[in-house]
Amino acid sequence: MLQGGPAFASKEGAAYVDVVRVIVAIVLVTFIACVAGGIIHGAITASRSGGPIATAIARGLLKGLIAFAIVGAVSLGVLTVVGMLWVAYSFLYVYVLNPDAGR
Repeated sequence: MLQGGPAFASKEGAAYVDVVRVIVAIVLVTFIACVAGGIIHGAITASRSGGPIATAIARGLLKGLIAFAIVGAVSLGVLTVVGMLWVAYSFLYVYVLNPDAGR
């Protein structure tokens, strides 16, 4: 799926294909890590306590999905704040610090 990006991109969008691939790869790796970590943690907890492993794996899967949602929400919040600071800096740079650059 990641290899077919340039075939469907327009001429203007072809420049963004590599960036989108990187973003999708990062999100996919994060999702796999959160879910696998939750499953492994649930299995280890069940084996130590002597409980049913299938129930613990299902509970670990749910915890991994919740962890992924939290990581996504925190990342989105941080990137929003960084984006706002970048826009504020660019306006400050153009209109206050270097007014000749805006002409």
